[in-house]
Amino acid sequence: MKRKLLITATLFLAVFYPLQNLQAQSKEDSLAFVSAEWNWQELGKGALAGNARISIFGSIQNISIVKYPAKKFRTGIMNFPGAEAGPTDSLAMKSKASIAINGSYFNTRTICPHTFLSIGHKVQGESPADELQRSNGILAFKDRKGRKIDIFPCDSTEYESYRKEYYSAIAAGPLLLSDGKEAFIDTDSKFNSDRHPRSIMGYDRNGYYHMIVIDGRFPGQADGITIKEAAAIAIYAGLYEAINLDGGGSSTLWTEPTGVINHPSDNKRFDHSGCRTVPTIIIAR
Repeated sequence: MKRKLLITATLFLAVFYPLQNLQAQSKEDSLAFVSAEWNWQELGKGALAGNARISIFGSIQNISIVKYPAKKFRTGIMNFPGAEAGPTDSLAMKSKASIAINGSYFNTRTICPHTFLSIGHKVQGESPADELQRSNGILAFKDRKGRKIDIFPCDSTEYESYRKEYYSAIAAGPLLLSDGKEAFIDTDSKFNSDRHPRSIMGYDRNGYYHMIVIDGRFPGQADGITIKEAAAIAIYAGLYEAINLDGGGSSTLWTEPTGVINHPSDNKRFDHSGCRTVPTIIIAR
């Protein structure tokens, strides 16, 4: 079993580290990322979960990753607004999921989506004007099975076409990677330039979806990252397109075999119990 897992992890790393996409990012940081002790765990059907604490970007980062073959899972967006909202792990179990990550931004008073959201070709959320700059991307699935994902810049005048074309779609951001390259990132934005817990979803060119959470708000244990650092991590992980989801206390990565992998910060303790109540999650089952 150990030999099988070692072979699986070795094959994973072969596509985990695309040298041609490093651009101006630090080779030292990228090598620290790829050579870290990830403690990979097989989840079944070709999925892997890993976690590592790494000295990177001049800081200490605690990073959790789940990577799985899209064709072997059904992936989709779930919405539990208002009184139905709950922590990501609870909503994942309620949805009979195998893997889950928190979704996009929401109104903390009503616990309802604060970005465009469409599920089953029905609009369930809208992006107000003050959300458009941050939520500059769309994550969308072509059909009910979610085996074809698109991540692209958001045009608020095209919401109706997104609803028609995609079975489900959610606005989030900032957009991190487009066509394998870092998307434009406004470094003057405090939201982008400050270090926070962050959640990322993307895909590689080998048919795998990736859910990534970087912990934060625990100095010396998990410092959190900027948006440009999030884009760098997406590159190091071998992603082709990627988007930032809601972060902060919302950042949660869960699998059925492991429970919560990362260290959600909402309870201000470095454990696995601080999951924030959210309305939207992205699941695979």
